[in-house]
Amino acid sequence: MLLKNSAIYILAKAIPAFAAFFALSIYTHLLTPEEYGLYTLIFTAAIFIHNTVFNWISMATLRFWSSKQYTHETFISSIAVAYVKVLFLMLIPLLISLMIYWNTEARTWIFSGFILTITLAFFTIAQTLFSAQIRPEKYALLTITTSLSTLSIGALLAYSGYGVMGIITGMAIGFIGPSLVMSLHNWKQFNKKSYDKALFKRLLIYGLPLASAAILEELTKSTDRFMLAALQDKAQAGLYAVGYDLSGNSIFMLMTAINLAAYPMIIKLLETEGKQAAYEYFNQYTLLLLGIAIPAVMGLILVGGNLVYLVIGAEYQQTVTLLLPWITIALLLLGLQVFYFDLAFQLGDYTIGIVKIGIFIAIANLALNYWLIPLMGIQGAAIATISSFALGSVLSFIFGRQYFTLPFPVLDFVKIVIATLLMGLSLWGLKDLQGWGWLLVQLLVGVMSYAFAVIALNLMNSRSSLFAYMTKQSQV
Repeated sequence: MLLKNSAIYILAKAIPAFAAFFALSIYTHLLTPEEYGLYTLIFTAAIFIHNTVFNWISMATLRFWSSKQYTHETFISSIAVAYVKVLFLMLIPLLISLMIYWNTEARTWIFSGFILTITLAFFTIAQTLFSAQIRPEKYALLTITTSLSTLSIGALLAYSGYGVMGIITGMAIGFIGPSLVMSLHNWKQFNKKSYDKALFKRLLIYGLPLASAAILEELTKSTDRFMLAALQDKAQAGLYAVGYDLSGNSIFMLMTAINLAAYPMIIKLLETEGKQAAYEYFNQYTLLLLGIAIPAVMGLILVGGNLVYLVIGAEYQQTVTLLLPWITIALLLLGLQVFYFDLAFQLGDYTIGIVKIGIFIAIANLALNYWLIPLMGIQGAAIATISSFALGSVLSFIFGRQYFTLPFPVLDFVKIVIATLLMGLSLWGLKDLQGWGWLLVQLLVGVMSYAFAVIALNLMNSRSSLFAYMTKQSQV
């Protein structure tokens, strides 16, 4: 089931990632670096605010949906009321900000950012419900439909001359439309009388530390571009964001998809069958996470130059090519922390530990950016990012195991590294070739060489399973 659900979630993330690559190509051709910098600052701010005030609802829902204490009607009603309460609380700072900046262009960006935030929140809650219900097909359909909607509407409006505002408007429409339609059957269970204050409090107590950690993570991820805009200019922030988005839509996407497939089942097993059952499933999850993420990083580093050449606007290419290896490794380290090491705190019910580490990392990242950007510019921001995420993984590993012991398959990890190195050797001679045809060749060579190495090393019992399957087929 893990492989099947992971495949569905990877598809659910892969198609939006391809759409994001396409959007990146379109936006970098339609917008100047300064305009793209403005767009990424608004979008990053919307994500940050979403993680600050809404994300606790999704995180707590994922943790407690499988609990037998609450009916689905009670749960749906309680999270709906929570969403509305947070929305109304947001109106106060919105109105204050609009009054302060009423006579400036900033009022347009503030209001559009608010609309983008609340539509994004509605979308993520709808996504989370499908994930918690272990309905990967519904999750995939919603995610794919939303990504195609945001891309098509945003690109059309940008092409029509509405620029950054057109992209933001298109994204807001793309978030809310499919989410309303596809999750309507869930929201039909809403009943104001079924709202449970005790459940709301439980969600809040569990979710707030995780939301705080997500805020700190997003702060760490976005500090570099905001500081580049402040210490350099918006164009530098735009160039950096393109490199970050290119890596994020590949490496981090894969790790997110695998986590989405495994985490709800780990929680369900922990709630219904106990720690040992969850532990065994977690071991499979660890192998799959490492076995896909590590070779993906190697592949993106080696063929990234061709990918940049094909999808990124010419004025961005040199800088993005320079940044790509740094950002790719940084996001692998972040993924290992978020999707592996930090789960020790979550499964051990000590989510405040993630917050403590997040505070330390955010301060370290801020200090490194402040020191390195004036000295090294955009490369300094990349070094600050990779250093911060490496520190986060180390701290999470050291302190997390006090609350929940995570399995780490040392022998299989070594096999993954060997298989990845063999894949890297097979791609080395192709890394400087450019063009769509060569990209296809690079992908095929990378996948086939890694698959061959996995089978040869019998990683995850693959060779034995293959032989068993072939023997069974021959007997039919």
